[in-house]
Amino acid sequence: MVSKTDVIMAYRLLLGREPENDDVVTGKAAHFDSLEHLRSDFIESAEFRQMLQVPTMRPGDPGVKPLSWPPADVEVSVSPEILRRMVLRIEGEFLDLGATEPHWSVLTSERYRAKNIRDNETEFYASGGEAISQFQVAAARCGLDLSSYKSCFELGCGVGRITLWLARLFPAVTGADISVNHIDLARAAAERAGTTNISFLNINKIEQYETLPPFDVFLSLIVLQHNPPPLMAFILEAILTKLSPGGAAYFQIPTHLTNYSFRAADYVESPPMVGNAEVHCIPQAVLFEIIRRAGCEVLEIREDSSLGSNAISNRLLLRKSPR
Repeated sequence: MVSKTDVIMAYRLLLGREPENDDVVTGKAAHFDSLEHLRSDFIESAEFRQMLQVPTMRPGDPGVKPLSWPPADVEVSVSPEILRRMVLRIEGEFLDLGATEPHWSVLTSERYRAKNIRDNETEFYASGGEAISQFQVAAARCGLDLSSYKSCFELGCGVGRITLWLARLFPAVTGADISVNHIDLARAAAERAGTTNISFLNINKIEQYETLPPFDVFLSLIVLQHNPPPLMAFILEAILTKLSPGGAAYFQIPTHLTNYSFRAADYVESPPMVGNAEVHCIPQAVLFEIIRRAGCEVLEIREDSSLGSNAISNRLLLRKSPR
């Protein structure tokens, strides 16, 4: 077992920053049985790999995406009936994952497989603090005071990895997910943590987005990408429309996948995926049009490391017009 001091020094020496909080430090200290394993975890992390990519911005360098990628043929506009068929398909895929590999379906690491999660559950939930720290830093860069917001809506709460941390920031949090199997685990995690300001919502019909009450903050990470483009676009616009005047949105979404195209007619006739999650994208121009129609402004857009070198994944911070 490594010490808490070892973990803190790993953060400082390898990531160049302080840990998010003491819970993260405690979780890692309890998990790793040697300095070698601790070091490997940090070196293999997305944050460390991203740091290695930052100083070099020449074409061909790791992490720098070519400016010559061609446009993708992506169909976004479909009928409500096609959207409903898409929802049923995605719900079925995630109900299966929620019953078999719920934690792995959130973070695809072998440590979080069902056979390993008992030994790694503390670390799994502690990792949600890193996502919230990134949100807080992005807000600070853009002059947003998160303490002024009261309600938060999280799309794709999964098993509550980030939801529990959101409950520390905002008085009222709604964690929504398409899979009731995931929600059951998230609710149990909240009960174990003694967290009482979270309400959970199984949202598995497009009509439910129209009846959502307004909220001050929207957050969604590694979730929208698992929906086909028409559904991704519909969900995002519906949610941004519900954002309160002056509210904030922080979310991740892929805007390019190499060799990717999408035609709804082909998609709805294809067999669903079993044991894994689909990954899709919408063109950035479509994304910006959705943001405009919803009355939001982009405060920050960054490329993140959610997907590999053959994709562009964007992390955005938006603010809803106060009018």
